[in-house]
Amino acid sequence: MKIRNLNLNLIIFNIKIRFHLLIILISSISLIFIFLKILNFNLITNISQIAFLDSIFHLFVYFSTGFTLLFLPSYPIFFIIFKDKKLRFLEKLTITFVFNLSYYIIIGFIGFYLGFALTRWFFFFVLVISYFLIILYITIIDFKRDKFNIFKQRYSADYKERFIKQFSFLNYLKRFRISNSVLLIVFIFLISILSIFGTSIFIGTDPWMHISIIKFITDINSLPVNDYFGTFGFHIFGALISFFSGANIILIPKFFIYYTLPIISLIVYNLFMRIFRNKNLAILGIFILSISSLGFLNIMFQFWPTSLALIQGITLFFLLYIRLQSFTREKEPSKKQIFSGSGIFYSSFILIFISCLLVHSLIAMIFLVSFLWVYLIYFVKSYRRGNDIILLGVCLCIFFIFYFLNISTGHFIVFNKIGGIPWYYILFGILIIGTMEVLVLLHYRKSMIFTKGRYSLIITGKKHKNLKKIEDKFILPLVFILVIVFICGFTILNILFFKFELISIFTGIEILIICSFGIWGLFVFQFKPRGKPLFLWGLALGIILLVGFLFDFLTSSLTFFSRIFYLMSIVISIGFASYIHKLVKNHSIQKPKMQFFLIFLTTFSLFTTYLEVYFSIEFYSLKNREISTVQWYSNYKSDQNVVIAEFGWDPIFMYYGYPFEENNASLPLSDVIYFLMVSNDYLNPRFHIQNGTNILSDLKNDSGMDVFLIVTDHYLLLSDLELFGRLTSEEIEMYYNLPYLDKVCSSKTEYGDEVPLYWVI
Repeated sequence: MKIRNLNLNLIIFNIKIRFHLLIILISSISLIFIFLKILNFNLITNISQIAFLDSIFHLFVYFSTGFTLLFLPSYPIFFIIFKDKKLRFLEKLTITFVFNLSYYIIIGFIGFYLGFALTRWFFFFVLVISYFLIILYITIIDFKRDKFNIFKQRYSADYKERFIKQFSFLNYLKRFRISNSVLLIVFIFLISILSIFGTSIFIGTDPWMHISIIKFITDINSLPVNDYFGTFGFHIFGALISFFSGANIILIPKFFIYYTLPIISLIVYNLFMRIFRNKNLAILGIFILSISSLGFLNIMFQFWPTSLALIQGITLFFLLYIRLQSFTREKEPSKKQIFSGSGIFYSSFILIFISCLLVHSLIAMIFLVSFLWVYLIYFVKSYRRGNDIILLGVCLCIFFIFYFLNISTGHFIVFNKIGGIPWYYILFGILIIGTMEVLVLLHYRKSMIFTKGRYSLIITGKKHKNLKKIEDKFILPLVFILVIVFICGFTILNILFFKFELISIFTGIEILIICSFGIWGLFVFQFKPRGKPLFLWGLALGIILLVGFLFDFLTSSLTFFSRIFYLMSIVISIGFASYIHKLVKNHSIQKPKMQFFLIFLTTFSLFTTYLEVYFSIEFYSLKNREISTVQWYSNYKSDQNVVIAEFGWDPIFMYYGYPFEENNASLPLSDVIYFLMVSNDYLNPRFHIQNGTNILSDLKNDSGMDVFLIVTDHYLLLSDLELFGRLTSEEIEMYYNLPYLDKVCSSKTEYGDEVPLYWVI
């Protein structure tokens, strides 16, 4: 038995020293399978006629696509060329994943602007050439140095002997059998399954817009420059998945969470490990994000550009935080420390930032502005500690270049609404926010210190005793009062305006509790040198959130506030984990009342979040009977018509009605229909006749087109402060007797739920 174990250890050791070679071999095999899929090898050889062989072939293709998108072409760069000892294995893995994502998006844009057709062959050949050029470069360098690390890493004979004698594969597996890491992985996997089986198609209506653009890229091999604000980084990556795997485009949104959720969880895990240096707290942070209603899950569930932009934005902060940790020590950094490893750091940061701009420029700039705010404070305090503000300045210049060239910055059209805000409101807001920022800047320039030990003294009450008194006597009562005020205020506003479901009140309570402890946790944790940038970053995002709220309030829209709050979910979870970290440090976590509170909050969050997710999926996702109505329309109507439907329905008309077969890259997707969003005037039959005339008939005459109306009993309005509308059973019954409408299509469930399509005659 001992000899068998030694032989097994010898095999494992040989794999370990040739690990890079193994990855290269897997990479080559993956590229071969993708090549065969592009050639339609299964069709040419008639493998597709044999179900079992065809399934095996596609299984290998899907694995090859996933492996390629994650690891190629930059794996050799971060694991072989630049062996930065400051980065752990999982950190290198994270940067590799995000770097590759950014690389594919950028080459798609470069290829388009250079006039190349965005075909599967274009992406495949660019990938193969770039990857093997990197391998060739490494081989040449190794040959000159006579090392050949790419084929076999060198270890001492003593290390080899110790490894073979002492390593136990069985003990290695036992460590992970019931560990918190395994439990977290299982939990994330279950969340992913929930998103797949929670809806018949996929979550939300936005994915119909995004898969329409992806289909445009895959079928016409170009970018629809006249659509979606000119921002197509997300769609290029989606098209690449379809190109390499051959997967049906309509399936990509359903399974995309298997890409986004594990990667963002890995990024957050690495960030939490850097912050707290505690594995269990890092796992807790991801768990809090996954069970709370802070918006993190909403971003991951939805097939949105925001999901990729968040992945890239958090990676950018992670890169900055690693650098800043070495600059916030008691001794000021030397020039050698500042420029050590700056080449790969700056180039990676800029590439990921550019890609983030191409995915969602508005979110990229929200992150950049918040980073600039943090580094401005450090730069004013000590120019060496805040030296990387120069890098952020370069990124700001890149944005302005993109903006003036009108490349991927269409999301900023939302600021056109500023023209409707009185100038004195804008001036007053600038003065208030500017004053706040100057005061914060002056305060931290004077008070920021980099000595160790203060945090432990503060949380035990030996220093700044008032902070501990405030927490012991006022925090919990204050949170309780805030919850009561929220319940009363929300109930009144909900009756008058919003008309949310009851579950939204519980969601609001949960968010309020977690945010309260998260903010307090960040405030206390800032007394650690590595906690200060986290608090300043949270403060910057908080100011941006306030600006977004005021903007939405003054323009009567819901454009900024919710999305910015979603972006803050990670920093809030950091604050909440900081609070738990403090409880562990001062042993308060052992108190029964604190344990009961945490168990209650966890259970309440889990129940509230997933109940809210259930209602959201049920209301905001299109069902098969609704899709069948649009398919009927697309099959029988070819001319452009006026379609009046609920918010978010227009993309599905694009997907089913756009003439992709014409291969006309100059025809915008939005030209398929003339879409009007429903209002109470259009849907409520009592309001069709106004001032003695029929508004639907007038619309038909004025537009010179046929008018179609899709009727739903409960609908989204997004007009002013009124979010939802509902038809009574009597109003629905009225539709059967309106002489100016003809019901041309009706789709029903077995329970009689109906989605009718009416034609104005």
